[in-house]
Amino acid sequence: MPKTFLKRLFTHTKHLKVMVDYDLVDADILTALKKIGAVNVKTTIECGYSQGASDKVLVAGTQAKRRILLTANYNDINERLYEPCFHGGIILINHSRPTSDIVYKRMKAFSESGMRSQAKGHVTYLNADKAIVHKLNKERIEVVF
Repeated sequence: MPKTFLKRLFTHTKHLKVMVDYDLVDADILTALKKIGAVNVKTTIECGYSQGASDKVLVAGTQAKRRILLTANYNDINERLYEPCFHGGIILINHSRPTSDIVYKRMKAFSESGMRSQAKGHVTYLNADKAIVHKLNKERIEVVF
């Protein structure tokens, strides 16, 4: 097989491709996320969205961009408003004031849990000690770190 095909195949299976919402776009948070080898990071702006893009537009864009939206905006973006399996996926940092350290620890723990593929198309809450993945029909998976 050609090298480019193998590289593309390896990248798709290895990395959790996230689109970081504007509420988490901070130089320290982005730097911390980029240190996690299993996470491929782009901001919403790098994905072609304006700073004022609505939540609806960003969530809808997760399928087209083939990225999971990483946000801390759990009041406006959650499984009740954006039902699992009808978008590319949402990961919510479940903290009122997430710092780079909090985001890093939770994303690293989730990416190393062996369950990161569960985030695709679903709504995942990252807590300090576990992840809760909300799937279709109110099914939930808990991943303890």
